Parts: sequence; C-alpha cells; structure tokens
Amino acid sequence: MITLPTLLFVTAGTALALAWRRAAGAARDQARQLALARNEVQALRHELEVSRAKLAALAHSESQLQHIVSLLPVALFQKDPDSRIIMMNQACEQIFGVDFAKLSGTQGSEHYPAGQMESFLAADRAAFASGQLHVEEEWVWHAGRQEDRRVQTYKRPVYDSDGKPALLIGMCIDVTDRMRADLALQETLRQLRQLSDHRETTREEEHRRLARYAHDALGQNLMALKLDADMLHARTARHHPRLHSQAGGALTTLEASIHAVRTLINELHPSTLELGLPAAVDWLLKQMERNGGIHSQLHLLHNAEHETLPPRETWAVFRMIQVALANIAANAHATRVDVTLDLGPDVVLVVVGDNGIGLTPTSEPNREQNGEPFGMLALRERVSAFGGVIVASNMPGKGTTLTIRLPGMQKREAAASRFPESCHA
Repeated sequence: MITLPTLLFVTAGTALALAWRRAAGAARDQARQLALARNEVQALRHELEVSRAKLAALAHSESQLQHIVSLLPVALFQKDPDSRIIMMNQACEQIFGVDFAKLSGTQGSEHYPAGQMESFLAADRAAFASGQLHVEEEWVWHAGRQEDRRVQTYKRPVYDSDGKPALLIGMCIDVTDRMRADLALQETLRQLRQLSDHRETTREEEHRRLARYAHDALGQNLMALKLDADMLHARTARHHPRLHSQAGGALTTLEASIHAVRTLINELHPSTLELGLPAAVDWLLKQMERNGGIHSQLHLLHNAEHETLPPRETWAVFRMIQVALANIAANAHATRVDVTLDLGPDVVLVVVGDNGIGLTPTSEPNREQNGEPFGMLALRERVSAFGGVIVASNMPGKGTTLTIRLPGMQKREAAASRFPESCHA
C-alpha cells in the first residue's frame, strides 16, 4: 500500500522531471533561435558590408564620371523640369560665360537678357514636349567677351516612371567663329562673283567697241576697196584682159576679207544684240542651223522685259545661251535644238533642250576632276553672279534640257544693293 508521503514524493518527482524537460526543451529552442539570429545578423552584416562596398564603388564611379565630364572638351549641362541648371562642366562654363556656382539651382535670368531667357525656356519646353532630341541655334550673351555668341544646343529630355519630365540633358557648341567664317566666305564669294561679272561686262564692252571700230573703219575701207575693184574689174573686161583677171582676183580676196571681218564682228559682238535678246538668240540659232545643220527653233513665251532689259543683262543671257549651244554642238550629236525664252517682269527663264545622246562623264575631253565640263562650270558661275540657278536634266540617249532661272530686273537690282547680313554682335 502506497502511503501518502510516497505518493507525494513520486508526484513531485514527476513534476520536477516534466519541468526540467520543458526547461531543457525551451533552452534548446532558445539556443536554436539564438543561432538563427546570429546567422541572420551575420548575413545582415555581410549584406551591409556589400552594400557599403557598392555605395563606395558607386560614389567612386560618380566621382570619376563627374571628373571626366568636367574635363570633357564638349560643353554639357543638365536642367530639372523647371529649367533650373543642376550641372555644368568647365567647357559649358566657358561657352555660357558664367561659373556653375553662380548658375546652380537657377534659370540664369540674372545673367542673360530677358529676350534670350524667353528663348531658352521656350526651347526647354519644346524639348520636353517633343520627347526627342531637340536641336536649335541660340544667341547667348557672354559677359567675359561682352558680346553675343551663336550657340548650337542639343537637348534630350528624360522622364520618370510615371512619364513626367525628370531631367533635361544638354550639349552645346559655340558656332560663332564658324558662322563668321561662313559669312566671310560668302562675302568673298560674292565679291569674286561681282569681280567676275565686272570682268565679263568689261570684256563685252571692249568687244562691242572693237566690233564697232572694225565695222566703221575696217569694214567701210574694205567696202570702198571692193567698189573700186569692182569698177576696175568691169571697165577692164574688153581692153585689158590681164588687168581684168588681176582685178577679179583682188575682188575675190576683198569679198573674202569682208566676210572674215563680218564674222569677226559677229564673234566679238553681234549687231543683232542691239535689237534685243530675242532677235539675237534667233540669229544665233539660225547661225547654228546654217553651220551645223541642226534644226533650231526659238519659243518666246513672254517678252514684257524686252524693251527695258539693260544691255548688261542682254549680253549676259545671250552669252549663257551661246555657251549652252556650243556644248550641244560639240558633244550632244543632236539634230534638233529648242530654246524657250520667258522674259517676265519677275523672272527670266531660259530653257535649252536637244534630242542628242545626253552628256556623259566622257563626252567632253575638257573636264574638271569631278567630271563637269569647264564650259558648264563657267556657265554656273555666270548664272550665280546674277543670283540665278541652273538645272541640267540629262537623259542618256534622249537629250539634255538645261533650265536657267534668273530673277527679274527689279529683283536683280534689289539683290545687287543688298549687303550680306553681318554677324550678330
């Protein structure tokens, strides 16, 4: 029989054993959790070290990138969505004429004229609105040089994940010197063309003077000698056969000389030029048909300027057509040539077309390296000197059409008095 003390002792022992087991299990669980926590802490420390290393590497890369950007010879800048400048390199500072420290976080309104600021902000808005690369040339006031500089800017917008403007990346190039060089080159070219035109006009006037002299002096003297020789030839027919024969030979020589003088006069300055451009061109086409057997025809569309076209323009257009016809006669192997004249008040249009083989790169021996005939090069320069354009439509085997478009007399006078626009200062 189990006594009460014994039962109490057994019960207490069992309770103690259960408590010990529970405590031991709890201790094991705590040790296990502690080990897991330690592992997690170590993992977090490792991740933290890796993150710190990445941040350090990123900061180092950003520092290197900023250093590289600052040393780039190309001007770079960045703006926020409100057009405030948040980054500029040294090259950009040189172009803008203001240090980044003064422009940082501002739009720059304190350093640039109001008109230029409106242009800058409008260009930024246009870049954000387009979503593409925006290119524009702008005037930028340079405080150091005390002048406006012409700057070509390239702006590319960047957007956030919601599609809202986040950043504007820009690059700019100072094109002032290039623009001034282009203007100087254009002015030099204009002066050279004026000089060439003056030379051609002076030569035409000299040819005209020589033609008049040959006609008035040499031509009349030869005509007088021809009349005397003709009279001598007629009176010696019966009684002086030998003298008659010699007079006939002299008469033949004089007729050939008169023909040579007339040819020389027409080469120097055709007398038909005094009758106007249509008459001179018609005479030129008849000469071409007579000498080369090429059927030629003149088409006159409009002749409002016929009575008022100055001699200088008449001579110039005549020589242009003469050069075009000479190229056709020498190289095109054409059987027909059509010349169309439209002498309107606003435009002078000349169209020369043939049915020949068309001009090929080897059809004319006297060519420049680029394959264009020297005659065509001279013709282009002559047309350009008058502010016109020339277009050649070439179809091998079907002929060539040459179109010369010149401004009317009023436009030519306005262009002659216009001075090229100088660089903005």
